[in-house]
Amino acid sequence: MNNSQELSTFSHEINNSLTLIYGQIQYIEKTNDILTQNEHWNRMKDDFSSLFDFIHQFLAPEDTTSATIEPLDLINLISELRSSWSYYLHKERIRFFIQADPGTAFYVYGAKSKLFQLFHNLISNAVKAIQQKEEINRSPHITVHLSKEQGHIVLNLSDTGIGMTPEQQSRAFYRGVSFHPGGNGIGLSIVRKIAHELHIKIHIDSAPNQGTTFTLIFPAYEQKLNYLTHTEALTK
Repeated sequence: MNNSQELSTFSHEINNSLTLIYGQIQYIEKTNDILTQNEHWNRMKDDFSSLFDFIHQFLAPEDTTSATIEPLDLINLISELRSSWSYYLHKERIRFFIQADPGTAFYVYGAKSKLFQLFHNLISNAVKAIQQKEEINRSPHITVHLSKEQGHIVLNLSDTGIGMTPEQQSRAFYRGVSFHPGGNGIGLSIVRKIAHELHIKIHIDSAPNQGTTFTLIFPAYEQKLNYLTHTEALTK
């Protein structure tokens, strides 16, 4: 077994173990409400959460050649992620909306594991931004809006968090740069890396105390198929 395979196996196993441990922590807290009033418990849980996030990002596989490329419905993908975040979102009283034209499919061509990681990092960033906002936010929420424009799928992921200055936006995707207390500065750098690998254009629109919107522009699945078919024809 080569080093890449060993790292992939190790990453998978440690992430599974940490997920199970964190699930037990959540279950214990849910069945023992008094723990939420214990400063040491809350500190331990926050420290574990930070460690979990750091290890998950650090062990993220660099090689994408083994990732399965397939057509994916973004609505189903985002819905699945929202479900996995549901406990934490409910606890923080953050609402999560998905907006799209009824009956419209939003298929893209990509690796599900990579898109999961990309959106997980963006949602994590949005949650931290909302938590960091000092003024009372009566309706904290995250919104994903999907549309089709000129053969592309456009996805906007917006939050009602603290927002960023222009200078912060210019450095947001740099590895090691974080604007959240205790942040490791890895999450958004991985978002940019995955976006580059999957040919997704991404940019930020934000202002201090006005929230942040990440806009992702995907080639629609139908457009990607036409491109692949045309390329295959040229190479024959």
